[in-house]
Amino acid sequence: MIPGLLLREAIFWIAAALCVVAEIFILRSMLRSSRAATPDRSPSVDADVPRARPLGEMIWAALPAIGLIVLLIYTRGAIR
Repeated sequence: MIPGLLLREAIFWIAAALCVVAEIFILRSMLRSSRAATPDRSPSVDADVPRARPLGEMIWAALPAIGLIVLLIYTRGAIR
């Protein structure tokens, strides 16, 4: 193989792995904050403050992941 191709593929896989790690932390943070925001666990939460729906939060957290997957698929095809 051409050395430049190996470098491009290595950079691609490193970037892909970092995207996966970042998305895991985003989802983990979202899940922890939704658990911490329940009224029975945190009595200091103001009742007038609207709370996000867990399904909506999951959708908004998953949309960037889907976009990254599509982008990574096209990028992988472009470097080959």
